[in-house]
Amino acid sequence: MTKKTTRKLPPANDWRARNIEDWNTTTFTEYLRDKHRELFGCEYVPFGGRWATEQGMIGRLIGTRTKEGTHNKATVKAFIDEGFKSYKPTAQYPGTNFGFLYSYRRNILQRIEAEQAAKEKWDERGKQAEMSTEDYDKLSEWL
Repeated sequence: MTKKTTRKLPPANDWRARNIEDWNTTTFTEYLRDKHRELFGCEYVPFGGRWATEQGMIGRLIGTRTKEGTHNKATVKAFIDEGFKSYKPTAQYPGTNFGFLYSYRRNILQRIEAEQAAKEKWDERGKQAEMSTEDYDKLSEWL
């Protein structure tokens, strides 16, 4: 019997030490807390006052151990970053949260998805052009 080797990851709440692909809902939660404190100067409050609600939203996006996610983790992080950057604090609402962003500012996520799709399409066109150049070189050698 062979023993499965797994690499030792930093703790889930240490988002700085983890590669983005190794993040989970706990890592995203800690990232939200730290970034919120840094940008808005106040403590993070989850959507509806319930962590489980927000972690469920994040889990549906990035996936869990048992279910595939709908978005890659870098896209979700970019959504959070852009949502925090574009949020304008007020006296009544000095901060925001993931649930609000996902419920009412999903247009940010759509824009990020569209930008990534356009970039992938552009990259794919570049690869096709490179392949046709190689094909041309082979053809010229043959002639």
